Amino acid sequence: MNVDELVAIDVHTHAEVSLRDPPDELAKQFEEAAEHHFNQKMKRPTMPEAAEYYRQRKIACIVFTVDSERATGRRRMSNEEVADFANQNSDIMIPFASNDPAKGKLGAR
Repeated sequence: MNVDELVAIDVHTHAEVSLRDPPDELAKQFEEAAEHHFNQKMKRPTMPEAAEYYRQRKIACIVFTVDSERATGRRRMSNEEVADFANQNSDIMIPFASNDPAKGKLGAR
């Protein structure tokens, strides 16, 4: 990452669309509810789409998934998938992990 060329760093970038796992049916319900609430189509980018978006604008991003499975039932992307992709795009992405502490040993695993 060449910080001299960056114009900004987005410190709060969600990774929500897995390229490894099949789509989560519950996530589709969340999307539909958001579209209804905001009265517009909501497009969640894949990590490659996000990387390209930020790269074009010379903005680095701290990217992470949100571990809310226990509370919502919605499956999240794995921290490993986020880290792997950010490593492949280290010119623009900085990975961060998310772990629900209430999961106990399961969360640590």
